[in-house]
Amino acid sequence: MIHRKLLSHLIALSLIAPIPALADSANVSLYGVTNVSYDSISTGTGTTATGTTVNKVSSNASRIGLKGTEDVGDGFSANWQIESLIALDNAGGTFATRNTFAGLSHKSYGALLLGRYDTPYKLSTRRQDNFSDSIADNRSLFGTVSTAATATAFSSAYAAFDGRQADTIAYTSPLIEGFSAALAYVNLDETATTAAKQKASAYSFAGMYDSGIIYASFAYEAHNLDTVRIGGKEEAWRAGLGYTMDNYSVGAAYEKTTDALGGAATLGTGGPTVCAALAVGSNCLGHSAAYLTGKYTIGSGAVKAAYSKVGALGYLGNTGADQLSLGYDHRLTKRTTLFTVYTKLTNQANANYGLGSAAFSSGAVASIGKGADPSALSFGMKHTF
Repeated sequence: MIHRKLLSHLIALSLIAPIPALADSANVSLYGVTNVSYDSISTGTGTTATGTTVNKVSSNASRIGLKGTEDVGDGFSANWQIESLIALDNAGGTFATRNTFAGLSHKSYGALLLGRYDTPYKLSTRRQDNFSDSIADNRSLFGTVSTAATATAFSSAYAAFDGRQADTIAYTSPLIEGFSAALAYVNLDETATTAAKQKASAYSFAGMYDSGIIYASFAYEAHNLDTVRIGGKEEAWRAGLGYTMDNYSVGAAYEKTTDALGGAATLGTGGPTVCAALAVGSNCLGHSAAYLTGKYTIGSGAVKAAYSKVGALGYLGNTGADQLSLGYDHRLTKRTTLFTVYTKLTNQANANYGLGSAAFSSGAVASIGKGADPSALSFGMKHTF
């Protein structure tokens, strides 16, 4: 009887006064997104293969994360986050490869962080993509990058503009009358260097305004590449504008990239050797791109559409492309949405852009060469927690 009374007192005490480790973890939050779809993809016909149909299950940037904050006094808070990609369609994932950082914030002074994070350039217009993290994601053309390892490979930039960069230090200002700004510095290369090899770096800036009805942004980013080279710099600017009223919204964005990579025989590992034959310091991979989108909500459903267009690269004509996407979302709850998407991308004769699925899921569809016109029909479900 004594032992039973003692046990009951111990249990009651544990409920009233949890152990320090559990109390200290109270500011830790678990969150994530599960975004899975069934995609039927027609590859179209390119220079290296005739068309075929590929069916696949895709995990569209599904992720899980831990984050926390702690009051450290004088209005400052210590913040941290660890976010990882998970593959719902095929066991696995990548630990801490999404936005992962530690830093300090203050309501009056803004936030400073160090780690891996989306650049201000990317953040300035991502909210305007109505097909984000799906096979119709506008990064198929808008803000896209792919490294060209040989003269025959296709590229639209050397280092990622619309990217999530490692080795970043970033500052975000507080929101003042709808205005905010963000600035980031990136070490693109932290490997050992020599007197003949220059370190690579990047800086990115964005200014944004959000009134709840009107959204406007302007962003600029520059890359100083590590090379034994002539040239070796690329830069881009982007502007976005959106309007939301009642049950509809419209948005537009435009970007322009330029570089001085002409005459550069090598640009780091696997650089775009196609630039070597051009005049020294000339524009090689620079181009322009535009994006238009709209969304109309009807009860628990929403109809949406988007159109993207990218112009020719500096070094070669007929390297443009366009993409048209249509979709419907049906919201089951605040956290769960069913969706269907149709998208078609049309490449010009010397272009080799692909649909966004390859960047977000295992089981990517291989390129079939220049001039292809891939399309896809996708059905899926997205749940946030």
